[in-house]
Amino acid sequence: MKRITLFMGLAVALALGQASAATPGSRYLQLAADQRVQPGTATLLSSTIDLSAPGWVYVQSDGRYFPGGSSAANAYITINGEVVSNDSYIDWRQSTSAQQHSFNVIGAKYLPAGRHTVNLAGQAIGSAVNFGSASNLSVLITSAGSVTNSSLPSDTAQLDFNTVGSPEGMALQAKDRKLLMTAQAGNPGGPIVAMASGRAFAWGNYGDGMLGIFLNEQEPGIESMTWSINDIFSGAETQAPFYSQGLFVNPPAYSTVSFVASESPYYQPQDANTNNVKYKFGANSRLVTLSNGFGVVGKGLNPGFNYAAAGPYRRFAYVCVGTNGFAPGCPSAGSQVVIGEGQVCIPQGHNGVVLFSTKSRVQGDPNDGGGSVFLFLKIDGQQVGSLGTQQLGSRPDSVSTRTISASYLSAGSSALAPGCHTVQAVAQVLGDFRHMSLNADMPLVWFD
Repeated sequence: MKRITLFMGLAVALALGQASAATPGSRYLQLAADQRVQPGTATLLSSTIDLSAPGWVYVQSDGRYFPGGSSAANAYITINGEVVSNDSYIDWRQSTSAQQHSFNVIGAKYLPAGRHTVNLAGQAIGSAVNFGSASNLSVLITSAGSVTNSSLPSDTAQLDFNTVGSPEGMALQAKDRKLLMTAQAGNPGGPIVAMASGRAFAWGNYGDGMLGIFLNEQEPGIESMTWSINDIFSGAETQAPFYSQGLFVNPPAYSTVSFVASESPYYQPQDANTNNVKYKFGANSRLVTLSNGFGVVGKGLNPGFNYAAAGPYRRFAYVCVGTNGFAPGCPSAGSQVVIGEGQVCIPQGHNGVVLFSTKSRVQGDPNDGGGSVFLFLKIDGQQVGSLGTQQLGSRPDSVSTRTISASYLSAGSSALAPGCHTVQAVAQVLGDFRHMSLNADMPLVWFD
């Protein structure tokens, strides 16, 4: 719920490659059409995989859901009937402006050799919920040899921060964040991929909760991690999904990775008061780390943002992606705007199975008339994967921050050929917006 300053800048991208590869047998599925789920639980997507040897399987789902009445919704993943993921839970029942929203689900499981069944479940509470077409399920038999999957055993205590002492440009002080989960990544050397996903809900004052991923209990820069923020209040949602991603390219051996809660620290330069939010993170929120053995891993940064000039600690690193003539220099609404880009290079002998994940945050203006924000992936110019969607209501509710995501797994007949490919995270807005913006913090990561 902030006013914004726009930044322009320089392109940065990274890709790393070796000769190993994700194991054959990985699967990618997505919904061909919207699916309406009545109160209860339905299987949205289902796949079987066959493992010739024991190994780690990483699962991810990104998609969109929207209410069919006074509803709450959830999405989660099971393997052989066991829940292995977070609950991507949203509650619209107290919302005065219930809108279509993106969801994200992550998980991992070490499985024995043999056949296994992986399901994406959709749940509707109160009344029907619609799960949007292109919502997906990626089942990656990963090449990572060290994988962790941590979960919160119960709801947290009330989270209440005062970030007056952590203005824009400074790392969060210790009092301004709380490490809710910490995992030993098990990396003898080389990169760590980290994914965090959960749900948070109001427990006192409304405001903007925030989720991030720390390395060795230190805040990384926005070139290595994506912050997640959702406005927790009745003009948005009183319970909503939060999800973050990180890629630590050259961390110390045997590093720790943490799931970290805070609040959107808008005391300076945004407002003259601190964020008063009081909230909890919900049970079964998850932190997954992967390391040790990647054949292909990399990230794509925003080609129009100067990360070096901005500095590492920017929660308001906004990049304008659409205007109806109100912001000179901002692309016109309806334009496809690249917010992350890089080269993924597939070495000879690699099977071309790579998971791509993009995340960002949506920030509007209290004077916006509303509309829709989309986030999707392109590989070599072709749109692939799920469709991240955040609809925004009419003024003043368009100002509420949400997190948006999309993903894709290049598996089966769509596996990537050897050589280098251009991957892009692309945003598009349709509607009445002054200066709809997304964020520059690491929008794109890929790994096998």
